[in-house]
Amino acid sequence: MALKSLCPHLHLTIWGRNPAALEEIGRLNLADSVESDAAKAVADADLVILCTPVGSLEAIAATIASHLRSDAVVTDAGSVKGCVVQRLEPLLGSRFVGAHPMAGSEKSGISAARADLFAGAPCILTPEASTDPRALRLVGALWTTLGSRITVMTPSEHDRIVARVSHLPHALAFGLVNLVSDSLPEGSQDLAGGSYRDATRVAASDPALWTGILTENSTEVAAALRDMAKLLQAMATALGKENPDSLLDFLKRAKEHRDSLPLPPPEENV
Repeated sequence: MALKSLCPHLHLTIWGRNPAALEEIGRLNLADSVESDAAKAVADADLVILCTPVGSLEAIAATIASHLRSDAVVTDAGSVKGCVVQRLEPLLGSRFVGAHPMAGSEKSGISAARADLFAGAPCILTPEASTDPRALRLVGALWTTLGSRITVMTPSEHDRIVARVSHLPHALAFGLVNLVSDSLPEGSQDLAGGSYRDATRVAASDPALWTGILTENSTEVAAALRDMAKLLQAMATALGKENPDSLLDFLKRAKEHRDSLPLPPPEENV
């Protein structure tokens, strides 16, 4: 939607495996053409963007690799980068640039799409030493055109940071919902105020999608969960010792960091 709006001269082809989704894309005129054959979809492409769950990227890359033009560039939008770069670079070579736009919501499907989704949102690029500089420039230009703020880092840096600023919040949201439903009488959620809804918003995300993300970044997510467990234990200990000064300092420090966050894009990012 953003590309159609901002770059009307581009020829945009959308590939997909779901006939109903492709029919809806055609009906809404979201692309110049739709294609159910991945090889045909990429045959004349300058730039290919893989936007599927992380676990399916390798098979798709293997399917399209021999059908790409010699100068075509390929990128992705996956939420994990270490395993993606490790699997796709041998198939696609230096033309591949890992990318992760940090934008979206707990909603999914075409009905949740917005042309301004990436405006003001961060986008992390994870090139390797072997990455073609022209490919990196092209992918950076794509996300800059869509309004994103570009940050470049290694795949391992990405996975460590995103495990804590995105994957951990999702895991905690899922955990909090299960804690409430498993430990309190039925209907207790109906008594919750805004804090519970805000803290658990992303628990409405697709469980299958997030199972894949958490599994693919399991080492860093597990480490983040252990660090979080230590902080929660420290809070419990402070409460047990009736030490309000320690708890106050902990909460004040958190509020200062939270207040320093930049204003979000039009809708809260995941």
